[in-house]
Amino acid sequence: MKERSKNSSTKKIALERIAILFEQAGAVFSHSPAQSNRYVELARRIAMRQRVRIDVKFRRQYCHHCYAFLVPGKNMRVRVHSGHVSVTCITCKKTTRYRVEKHDDKKN
Repeated sequence: MKERSKNSSTKKIALERIAILFEQAGAVFSHSPAQSNRYVELARRIAMRQRVRIDVKFRRQYCHHCYAFLVPGKNMRVRVHSGHVSVTCITCKKTTRYRVEKHDDKKN
């Protein structure tokens, strides 16, 4: 197995490539969902190899059970409950819940 790099610039490059892969996954999904799933797989592999965390906005774009790229209304269902959002992947029928916190507009 290839050794991971100890250089911080490679982690920065890895994060940039992950962002590019998720952009491409979104662009390709309409005509090739399998290709967008492959882009998610590659992004995860890069993150694991370089030991970097995938950003929250990208982590919520794929199913953590089957690793499918998720698009609301196409292969995912979103439900809002009090205090959390439930995301159901239509592909594998698994549900993921995210907590939502209310922001006070009155605080300055």
